Amino acid sequence: MADLRTLHPGLVPWARWIYAVGKYYDPLLVVTSARRSSSKQSLLWHRWISGHSKIPAARPGTSLHEHGLAFDMARIGKEPLGDPLLAYLGKLWEHYGGRHGGERDPVHFQPKM
Repeated sequence: MADLRTLHPGLVPWARWIYAVGKYYDPLLVVTSARRSSSKQSLLWHRWISGHSKIPAARPGTSLHEHGLAFDMARIGKEPLGDPLLAYLGKLWEHYGGRHGGERDPVHFQPKM
């Protein structure tokens, strides 16, 4: 599991909050990614552009993950695309001022920039 403490300090309490809400509904919710290295971002981007992942990834150097300003969550054993819990958490996150990846990238949470 990725560590929310690697995020920008101003984002950490909000990330912990939305994660706790999600864990209340399903203990199998995990943080799959928080701050990433450029090399990890490159691997994810190449995986996406080659068609090996349905979840999009930003080009290396352009991802907020590389700056500790984004995190991803998903449920163990549940396809994230179309997951109603991620959709609910995304709407809640946006209600409180964040930005969610929506239907295309339901695992992605970041502050509104």
